Amino acid sequence: MIRISPQLLSYRLKTGCFRGLEKCFGSTRSQVRILSPRLGSQGKDKSKVPKKCPNALAARLETLDAAYRSGNAQVRDKQFDQLENRLKEIDPQNSYFQKKMKLLSLDNYCFSEWWADKTKGETMIVQPKFDGCALGLRYQSGTLVAAFTRSGKDVLEAARTVCNLPVELPEDGIAVSEEPLEIRGELYAPNLSRTKSQALAAGHLRKKNPTGAGLSFVAYEILGSSADEIEDIKKLESWFFEIPPTYRTADPRQVKRWHKEWLAGELFENLPTDGLVVKVNSGHTKQRLGVNSVCPNWALAMKD
Repeated sequence: MIRISPQLLSYRLKTGCFRGLEKCFGSTRSQVRILSPRLGSQGKDKSKVPKKCPNALAARLETLDAAYRSGNAQVRDKQFDQLENRLKEIDPQNSYFQKKMKLLSLDNYCFSEWWADKTKGETMIVQPKFDGCALGLRYQSGTLVAAFTRSGKDVLEAARTVCNLPVELPEDGIAVSEEPLEIRGELYAPNLSRTKSQALAAGHLRKKNPTGAGLSFVAYEILGSSADEIEDIKKLESWFFEIPPTYRTADPRQVKRWHKEWLAGELFENLPTDGLVVKVNSGHTKQRLGVNSVCPNWALAMKD
């Protein structure tokens, strides 16, 4: 294997002269490997993705996440997920994941692998994966008392300005219980593309005097609930939350068909989405599967 410097390679490319290399070194063009102080021998930038320094990788992830939340994404979702998975492999207990425990992420590995260890005939719930900003809401005695982002930032005042987000819940027993009630959902822009939806939602949460213009809140989870998903969705609707379109099936082939329809722009095409969310419906199964440090084991994101 002949190794050459980038400067020599640049000259050879400009002159089109690789024969000189073959003549001098007895090598063919396919056997030449480029050396660079910044790039590895395969030409991949390894300086930004530390392999054996979990804290540096965690800091990199936090920077990328902050950029994404501000509407200036620096990497694709798939690349971010790969970095997050790498950190999970080398340091699953890293404080980066502890910060995200309140609003867990969704894993997005192969659906067939995820489904393989589920009980045959298990009912699944399929919903659109909205592209906006995840929000957690806390109600005390039926009154909204806290709103927080995935990073834990307090955004209560910004949440209050979103016109379809209830600040008071009906007096139906559960909703007005003295025990705190926490609900997860997504702040999004219903009439914009996924990129613009995320940027508008993130911008709203940063404003000193937010108005909520052009934004909606969709609720899709009662945190800590042991009930079936369908029952929770019905509860959320009865409390006057907007809920996502929800499909139900026990056939994994149908889930794959819906995913193909979404990829083709034929499913949830009028909503800003970046995939589908698949959940196990049974509350009993959800409790059995539990969660890991990053995501629930009973839910999966299917992206492109």
